Amino acid sequence: MIDITKLGYSQYKLYFKFQNTTIEKENQIIDYWLKDNSSVWVGQIRGPWDLAVSILEKNNYDFGQTLTKFMQKFSQYILQKDVLLTEYSPMYSREYLTGRANEQSEFINKTPPQTQASNLRGQENYLKGPKEFLYGIPSQTYELNETDKKILSELSNNARIPILKLADLTHLSRDIINYRIKKLTKENIIVQYRTYLNLENLNIRHYKVIFRMKNFSPQEEEKIKDYVKKHEKATQLLKLIGSYDLEIEFEVQDEDELYKILHNLRQKFSSIIRDFDIIRIIKTHKLDFFPF
Repeated sequence: MIDITKLGYSQYKLYFKFQNTTIEKENQIIDYWLKDNSSVWVGQIRGPWDLAVSILEKNNYDFGQTLTKFMQKFSQYILQKDVLLTEYSPMYSREYLTGRANEQSEFINKTPPQTQASNLRGQENYLKGPKEFLYGIPSQTYELNETDKKILSELSNNARIPILKLADLTHLSRDIINYRIKKLTKENIIVQYRTYLNLENLNIRHYKVIFRMKNFSPQEEEKIKDYVKKHEKATQLLKLIGSYDLEIEFEVQDEDELYKILHNLRQKFSSIIRDFDIIRIIKTHKLDFFPF
């Protein structure tokens, strides 16, 4: 996990509703975003929208240029779009899988898992590690050099890569790689190492619930953040700027479980939830925290 805020980037979220498309044309649209150097996540979804894309840009002008380029090519196939800016976002570990003390399927640590031995140390660090990773809060920016970029580019796609293979791919020495990774970790550019699972193979469904809020004071915001942080099926919260105010990701066994969660959430926070939309993530086509 890379703190993109410290690199000067903001996250923009795009939702698209298609029209007059074929399967082939939709695949072309998806392929466009897969190849785009600013897209960090591309997801095929069901609900009020058909495709979701998360983009990293350093300013509104660059984001506008990226969106305009896409719309010039595919606007005839877009019935509706929505643009949201992520104000901040805490991400949470998947404690529901086996329990925090025994979880073997996910790493969150501060030491790169480069060998089998270091993997074991990483699991020990994970047991002591943070449940939450937060990005989006402004901080002093850090200037990457070309060596850093090479390393982050490889680690963002395979954080468990052996250091000798990483050295071969980047054409850097093992000592340089070790030094740069330690420095990037110390500067909190690299903040976690996390395994992303094939949820479908585990019979787990991935949902986003996007909310429009009312009377959303800082005090109420803290209450719902604390509720989501403690919920074992919640994996991410995003505070948004745009037509929606809040997004929460849940990983559940089925739709019935999701509706039970939402029923409880609405009862507890009825005074601040205006309405919401439910999105099911069918397939994640791209996830790359350093796509540049």
